[in-house]
Amino acid sequence: MILFVLSLIGYVTISDTSFIFNNYEVQENLGCNEIESKSTVLQLKRHLFCDYIKSIRPVSNHRTTTNIEFGIIPKFINVEDDENVMELHCWTIFMWEDGHLTWEPSQYNDVNFLHVKSNELWISDIMMHNSGSHENEISFTNCWLSNTGKVKCVATTKYIVKCLRDYTWWPYDFQNCTIQIGSWSYSDEELQFVLINTGIIMNEFQKNLEWEIVRSYVITHTESYKFGFDLTSTMISFHFILRRHFNAIHATYLSSIIILIIMTLTTLWLNPKSTERMILANLNFICHLLFLEEFYWQIQGNGGDSTMLMKFFMKSLALACFTLIITSILRHLLELTTETPTWIATRISTIVKSKIGRILLVSILDPKASAELETEAEDNANLVILKKNEVTWKHVVMLISWINFLCILFIYIILISIYFPTQSSGYSYNFNT
Repeated sequence: MILFVLSLIGYVTISDTSFIFNNYEVQENLGCNEIESKSTVLQLKRHLFCDYIKSIRPVSNHRTTTNIEFGIIPKFINVEDDENVMELHCWTIFMWEDGHLTWEPSQYNDVNFLHVKSNELWISDIMMHNSGSHENEISFTNCWLSNTGKVKCVATTKYIVKCLRDYTWWPYDFQNCTIQIGSWSYSDEELQFVLINTGIIMNEFQKNLEWEIVRSYVITHTESYKFGFDLTSTMISFHFILRRHFNAIHATYLSSIIILIIMTLTTLWLNPKSTERMILANLNFICHLLFLEEFYWQIQGNGGDSTMLMKFFMKSLALACFTLIITSILRHLLELTTETPTWIATRISTIVKSKIGRILLVSILDPKASAELETEAEDNANLVILKKNEVTWKHVVMLISWINFLCILFIYIILISIYFPTQSSGYSYNFNT
């Protein structure tokens, strides 16, 4: 008897519970499909999203491909020079057809479109594949939905990417920053990209004070589907070629180069016996070392060895070292009391008697002849009369000094023409390799 009563109570409880749940489901269905409402937009939204599942691709046939119209509108960039990283802040545009979200405007008081939260819709898993940081962000807010099922979303986006830097013509260096974007899980059979315009819309870009975008272009390519199954997926590569603006810091570097060149040539111009020449030669060599170290730390770890300016400094340092060494040698020659060897005296005498010697060396080797040259210019050949036994080490030193000066001046002209950076130097570099 007791067991019968307990069984009866249990049956009644289960029946009541089932009735409550069934009644709840009915109320939910009635509420979801309810068409009597004060707001037409609310009616429409309840109608569209009553049984909408945002995790399912919005096509009636799973073999149908979803076309995603895609493009970015760059707003501004930040460049981390030490790490070769670019931050691109932009708007990202997504447009596609959602076959599950269509309606007849005539049935809903001629409502042609809705503003829908992005987290209520199916959105393709498009993301960056070569991220340089975990801080990449794509922030959706509201999306625009038309009665034909056309969806348009505009997301505020921050892409962080490592760049390929070319320091060859620093401080007019370039870098290629490539952002690779594609679907993470959908293959080409499920999802295809259609670029809006050229893919990059630069109308609202705010110029950067340090870097300028000299070129931007888009390349699309297919690659093996990461999940296998002999499928492929499309990847979009957004390329941004940046060039550094010339500023006061770079002007200081280039001005210092000119100063060091002048110091080297001035050292060779001075009298080898003078104390000033030896001081200037040592100071010039030390300045080259300090400046080379400073320049190295300025571009360390970023391909500094291939920089034209670095190569120029290394060669200029070698010339400064040569100037210091030759100054010491010439000072030693001036202190010699022995006679000049015959083979040297013969060649010095020949050079002095030549046309170049009369033009360039007569005032140094024979000041008296220089004075006569100004008063008696009719017979220049007789003014320089230098016998072999009259050639001294002073004449040898002076001739070597002039030859060194002219040779190093010529070398600097060649170095400047080859290695000195200009604003148009880097345009010949091809970043597409």
